[in-house]
Amino acid sequence: MDKVFLLSDVDEFYDQLEKIFKGNQTDVQGRWVVSNPCFEIWLYYCYLDNPEKVLGCLKTEPITTRSKKMKALGNTLVSGGLNPCLAFENMLNGIEHCIAYYAEDDNRITVLYATQMHEMVQYL
Repeated sequence: MDKVFLLSDVDEFYDQLEKIFKGNQTDVQGRWVVSNPCFEIWLYYCYLDNPEKVLGCLKTEPITTRSKKMKALGNTLVSGGLNPCLAFENMLNGIEHCIAYYAEDDNRITVLYATQMHEMVQYL
C-alpha cells in the first residue's frame, strides 16, 4: 500500500494542528509530518547537529516568524545554504539527528527543533 504524507510547519499553524490531532489518528495510509519551526529543520539535521547551540536564537523569535528566521539562517550555517537536493546524500545523518532531538508536547505536536521527517524518509 502507498502512504500519503502531509507536511506542515508548526509556526502559525499550531492551533489548526491541535484540532486535527484531537481527531482519530488511526489511518495507516495517511500521516502528518510536522516540523517545528519548519521543514528546514530537517535540512539542518542532514548537515548539522546541536540545534540548542546553533539555533538558540529561534527560542526568542516570535513563533509566527521562526520559519522565516530559520530559512534565513541556512546560508550562514552551511556554505551554499541548506540545499534540499544535496541533503539526500546526508539522509542517514538527518535521520539520526532527528531522532536524537525528537519530542512532542502534550498535544502530540513537535516541540521546537523537532521534526517527524525521519519517519517519512525511513518509510521511503
